Amino acid sequence: MYQSVRLFMEKLIDYAGLFPPAGLPIEAAIRNYQAYSLDQDSWMIGKFIIPVSRLQELVPYMPLFSRDHPLMLSVIGDRSSDADECKELLAESLEKIQSLGDQFQALAQIGVLDLPLPPIPLQAHLLEAIGRGTSKHGLQTFCELTYALNAEWESRMLAALDEIAAYNETSGLSFGIKLRTGGITADAFPTANQVALILAGCRDRELSLKFTAGLHHPVRMYRNEVKTKMHGFLNVFFAGLLAYSYKLEIQNIAEILEDELPESFKFSNDGLHWRHLSMTSFEIQAYRNEGVCSYGSCSFDEPRDEMREFQLLEQRS
Repeated sequence: MYQSVRLFMEKLIDYAGLFPPAGLPIEAAIRNYQAYSLDQDSWMIGKFIIPVSRLQELVPYMPLFSRDHPLMLSVIGDRSSDADECKELLAESLEKIQSLGDQFQALAQIGVLDLPLPPIPLQAHLLEAIGRGTSKHGLQTFCELTYALNAEWESRMLAALDEIAAYNETSGLSFGIKLRTGGITADAFPTANQVALILAGCRDRELSLKFTAGLHHPVRMYRNEVKTKMHGFLNVFFAGLLAYSYKLEIQNIAEILEDELPESFKFSNDGLHWRHLSMTSFEIQAYRNEGVCSYGSCSFDEPRDEMREFQLLEQRS
């Protein structure tokens, strides 16, 4: 396996077994994560994703983890409809996070909060309130923008990215963006142009970006279960990385996202390659750390097995 593959895939997949379409019971999901975190592919798995409302359900399973192998958590906050409700729910969420942290300091590490923001025009006072709360708990915060995929989506998203970038600059914090790239129905999937718009928008504003939903497979393909084309995680991360390296325009980013040929996506001793574009392993590492961070998947087996089918990972021993 090339070093470039390892740099590309390292901690790439956050495990979301609790969520559809898998929707596993808590015991099955947490035992899966514990097994994944100890097997030969543990370097690919990131955090266990859990709604804040279910944190206390983890208590019976904490003996599965240890100081040497702690439970790494990414917590999802509750959805809200306006700024006041968002601040109220955030305060409750931070109390629950603090409570679990106090109970299991050595066994559980809660480092990330994914916070759905209300579908309203974003204003600085809300970001300031979120920053005050999350920074006290040492949480890396990713803001999920929940605007409907309609004619106003683009203008609302770009305005929100501007607000978050301005807040980061004045606050010294580094709020990131969480982009939903699919779901269980066709209307939940943004177009390639919409994903490209966010990739370019976050790059230009120096916002880190993570993804959730719909990225089960390496390369874009039509899937009967959702009656549409699903984005591939190779497409999304190649597009994000190359957008940084080459300062690609939106239409060029979308072209990578729409590519359905597995042979277009290559790794070598030198780095990664898509058609005529290449980037070094050093660039992969840099842009993964500061730009495109990870994605949530309800399956860990599916993406890694398909990577082996493409002969991009070592066969299991």
